[in-house]
Amino acid sequence: MRYVPRRDRWGPGFGFRAPPDNAPECAVCGDFIWPEEEAAWSADGLLCHERCMETARPGEEERMDTVTGELIAVKQLPEIEERLRTVKESIDRRVSYAKAMVCTAETIQAVKEERAKLRQEFGILEDQRKDAKRAVLEPYEQFEAVYKACVSDAFQSADAAMKKKIDDVESEIKRTCEEGLRDYFDELCAVYHLEWLTYDRAGIKVDMASAKAKTPGKLRKQLAAFVRGVSESVNRISRMDNPAEIMVEFKETLDEAEALYAVSERRRRMAVQRAAQEARRAEREREAEMVRRVEALGAPVAAEAPEPAVECTFTVRAAKSQLRKLKEFLNREGIRYE
Repeated sequence: MRYVPRRDRWGPGFGFRAPPDNAPECAVCGDFIWPEEEAAWSADGLLCHERCMETARPGEEERMDTVTGELIAVKQLPEIEERLRTVKESIDRRVSYAKAMVCTAETIQAVKEERAKLRQEFGILEDQRKDAKRAVLEPYEQFEAVYKACVSDAFQSADAAMKKKIDDVESEIKRTCEEGLRDYFDELCAVYHLEWLTYDRAGIKVDMASAKAKTPGKLRKQLAAFVRGVSESVNRISRMDNPAEIMVEFKETLDEAEALYAVSERRRRMAVQRAAQEARRAEREREAEMVRRVEALGAPVAAEAPEPAVECTFTVRAAKSQLRKLKEFLNREGIRYE
């Protein structure tokens, strides 16, 4: 602690008044205790100014005792660490031996026994570790429960209550600011003839800095730029082909390029659909024409059944020229004869 002499320690002529030899220091403020000053002993046996004892904060000694007790408990950790380091040397030797074992059909039983021993030793150490963990955590868990009941619950409750009050006030300030911005937005829409446009689509977020200002100039500029941009898009669309169709899409997205793409894509799909319908209509007409042609030909005539062949025998008496003609007739008509 830095030593700063008080004014009563300056001697005649404002020279520094040196403390007497072996003057004790106050355990609370750190200043020397002069012979003419009243002193007292604290509960832990330390010499202090009586005025310091009277002005000491409540619970100071109890807090110091608690911190000292925690530090004493922490001193056990290095001893545990040192013991573990000693055990590690033995474990390393056992592990090295186990890894070096050759496992064959003849030695497999010995390897199994060595593995069982290692697992048993490891299980014992694991149980000790879990016991040590419980022993270390139990005091902290008890302390944490007391800390929660005595400190954190109280602070968090106060913080939540104060936060709600702050949020309520800020919400009211923002609501009042937003009402003014909505009125200003309605005026802009009336000037640009955009009565269909709504305030929420502007995406304005009211912050506390703007809400506390007498006139939220930054947010007003954002609203004016938004409405002016929409108006410029509407004017360009009005000079295009089929502006009504494009405006239907634009009112949905407020994006001029996206609206144009949606309209052109819809027209392309409609053209493809019309072409498909026209192809189906032409195909149906061709099929109908073929049916009409077939019907015009009439029903096919059934072929007459051939007459059964009849065998007859007769004698012919005629001149040779007449017999030749008879033979030609029989051949021509497909009449078999002998």
